Amino acid sequence: MVRRSLVAEQVLEIMCRPVRHCWTLDELQDDLARRGLAPNPSSVFRAVCGLERSGTVVRVPLGDGRGHYEVASEHHDHLVCDTCGRMEPLACSIVADLASRVRVWSGFLVSGHQLVLSGTCGTCAGEAHVAPQPGRPSSAARAGKNGS
Repeated sequence: MVRRSLVAEQVLEIMCRPVRHCWTLDELQDDLARRGLAPNPSSVFRAVCGLERSGTVVRVPLGDGRGHYEVASEHHDHLVCDTCGRMEPLACSIVADLASRVRVWSGFLVSGHQLVLSGTCGTCAGEAHVAPQPGRPSSAARAGKNGS
């Protein structure tokens, strides 16, 4: 087993916190600086690449030309707010259901996919503009707020 560098250990610790879903290299660099560490950008890049090679971290292609990384977990798709940039996981079976239907309709076996839905999150849109969906709590309820 290869021992991780201090930078890699700190990067992984940052990424495991629930404050953000995906991280860019610049965001990781900034967070490391807030911790009093000052590695150069190439060290952060090498640390993330090493974590990616080990399967601990995965790159999330969001279509904006930047590298976004998250801790490896069960496959999920992503929601991205065009206003504030917030990213959150979308764990639902729509795409898996579609892959099954594609197999039935065409015989094509889907081996993987990446789905990113962009739009406006409930916070940016304002709760009044976001209709709650059956089986899905409003963003206020997800955040632990109550209406009283």
